Amino acid sequence: MRKFNAENERVKRGYIDFLRHADGKSEATIDKCAAALNRFEESTGFKPFKNFYIEQAKRFKLKLERSRNPNSGEPLSVATRGATRRLVKVFFKWLAFRPGCRSKIHPADAEYFNLTAKDKAVAHAL
Repeated sequence: MRKFNAENERVKRGYIDFLRHADGKSEATIDKCAAALNRFEESTGFKPFKNFYIEQAKRFKLKLERSRNPNSGEPLSVATRGATRRLVKVFFKWLAFRPGCRSKIHPADAEYFNLTAKDKAVAHAL
């Protein structure tokens, strides 16, 4: 199985540069975002971001539901799943306005990464 997509790596580098210099994010936040994007890429088989479609978001959410913490072996918490999905959602909203992606990715498509209302309440209660 592929371990990376060169085109995606260039896009991620541009996004990380945006987070660091334009959005003022910390290195810890940038690392979490990079990890979340890598999880998404793994779920799609490292397909190009510009070919994003809604079914990929649905499959990613399902895969996150089934994922386990590598250290403890327990299922990922609702807060972790929510944070991961939120980071990927923000990335796709950013990507929807980039040249070459505007006609292919719509900002509303990123909404498919949202948590359910029940999961949001649980995640924020923690």
